[in-house]
Amino acid sequence: MPLHIRSRYLVLGIAVALLALQPGSVLAQSYEELPPELEQRAHSLYDSLMCPQCAGQTIGQSNAPIAAAMREIVRDRLLEGHTTQEILDFLVGSFGEEVLASPPKRGLSLLVWLVPPAALLLGAAAVALTIRGLRRKPGEEPRTPSERTLAPYLKLVDEEMLSEKPPGSR
Repeated sequence: MPLHIRSRYLVLGIAVALLALQPGSVLAQSYEELPPELEQRAHSLYDSLMCPQCAGQTIGQSNAPIAAAMREIVRDRLLEGHTTQEILDFLVGSFGEEVLASPPKRGLSLLVWLVPPAALLLGAAAVALTIRGLRRKPGEEPRTPSERTLAPYLKLVDEEMLSEKPPGSR
């Protein structure tokens, strides 16, 4: 494991240990201290940060000790007057960009935001062009080389089918 990842886990482990040493009443008091507007910002941050330990859970959904430690960091920083971006920057600095619930809209991550809509538009255009190409009015000249090559044979098949008598009338 690279050194920078070990140091992140060490910092995180220390934070979790410090929180574990605090009595439960101190934790309960800190949860009650937030005014309603800060409480809303805290829950918004909880939903935008992923738990580094739990797969696919935000820190608001997770019951892991690390998620509780991150929630406490968010609450403490909100009480200190930090902005939402400052709190996100701090946590990204501590845990890496993987902690963000939505990838940043820059660099290689920009592809995550641009490729799906572009693929959807290209697919829709391809389907529309294919359907448009398949529509041909009767008597219209074939458009593609393969249609022009097959045209005499298709004409014979059409004539044969029109001249054929219904089954049972032989």
